[in-house]
Amino acid sequence: MRCTSVQLTSKEGFFMTDGLAKDLKGEGVQTWGKPSYIWTRNFTLLCLANFVLFMSTQMLFPSLPGYLFEIGGNQKDVGYVTGAYTISAMVMRPFAGWLVDRHGRKSTMILGMVMMLTASLLYTHAGDVSLMTLLRSLHGLAFGMVSTAIGTIVVDSLPIGRLSEGMGYFGLTSSLSMAIAPIIGFSLVGKSGYPLLFLGVSLLTVLAFGCSLLVQGTNAPIRVSSSPATGIWSQMFEKSALIPSGVMFFLAVVYGSVLSFIALYAAERGIANIGLFFTAMALAMLVSRPMSGRWADGGGINMVLLIGHLALLIGMVTTGFSSIITHFLLAGAFIGLGFGFCLPTLQALAVRDSPVHRRGAATGTFFVAFDLGIGLGTIVWGYVAAATSYQIMYFTTLLPLALAGTIYFKLIASVNRRDLSEDPC
Repeated sequence: MRCTSVQLTSKEGFFMTDGLAKDLKGEGVQTWGKPSYIWTRNFTLLCLANFVLFMSTQMLFPSLPGYLFEIGGNQKDVGYVTGAYTISAMVMRPFAGWLVDRHGRKSTMILGMVMMLTASLLYTHAGDVSLMTLLRSLHGLAFGMVSTAIGTIVVDSLPIGRLSEGMGYFGLTSSLSMAIAPIIGFSLVGKSGYPLLFLGVSLLTVLAFGCSLLVQGTNAPIRVSSSPATGIWSQMFEKSALIPSGVMFFLAVVYGSVLSFIALYAAERGIANIGLFFTAMALAMLVSRPMSGRWADGGGINMVLLIGHLALLIGMVTTGFSSIITHFLLAGAFIGLGFGFCLPTLQALAVRDSPVHRRGAATGTFFVAFDLGIGLGTIVWGYVAAATSYQIMYFTTLLPLALAGTIYFKLIASVNRRDLSEDPC
């Protein structure tokens, strides 16, 4: 497809293509034009909102298994409750992508923030496993909406020539939150119990809401002259994002085992300060994300993903053999390195070839796969751990990891030998 671009520099430093500039200018959308700078006002606000939002979610994730045991739950309940959150987010993603593309980026983000705040304020009233499952489902729906909207606005704000790099910087916000949120969460629980944890989550959600209100953008839907996708599935999902999303699905299955069971595994091994595992993982992501983004933008996509897969392989094997805190820290570092290389690169691949008016659907498609992988993974790993042991469970994660590598390097590696910065037009 041939496309003509003109440089239209707004106060945010965005570049627009002539065909959509008029309709997209109010949305703050940057189409595939000439490279510009990354750190616009919107991008900075979105990074801050994402950091605070992930702080609230990452404080809950590793702490909730202990709370579930406290209110009478078991290993399977941990899997179900975690799965309820991630599967709810997954179910919301395609609908959120449709909302983002048809009814505006910011309005969808604000609606999701309201839902997030509502859910966070209700945690103190969830005194049994069934109520917690329902509440986590609501929270997952809200997070699916917010993160899809934020992710789409971020893609809109980045030049194609620095897309992976920009996604890497944006991903640092979630990595940084992961480095400190679990420690803060465990500390709040240890100091004053779970009510203080739930209060902290609510306050952080309020702060994220405030940041989102400052993001510039119109509530008007994006209008395009070309014929829209037909059929409900075609509207909800973006075909060009399916294969990178499939790779991400299997990596997310692996991640589900880390997210939901590492604290219980460490407790079984007599490790008390497992929050340091998440710190090591997050610090590795902090280092690897910008580096991998620049490397991928320079044409090294396949090598970035190969290194990421190998790092995850080493990390999961090390986790299975871990018996002291040093082993867990080493495992966390390799896992963080692996996801730091793979996640932003795969996300950039998922949106790279999508039309500008389908970025919401492409973003939603990618995160549907991510959420589905975590949700199904935690449920499956809960059964595996109950039937065998945590150690065998972590060794079993090598199977979906191998599938992810096979899908990528058999189906799409040859296509991506071209530079990611190549204009898809």
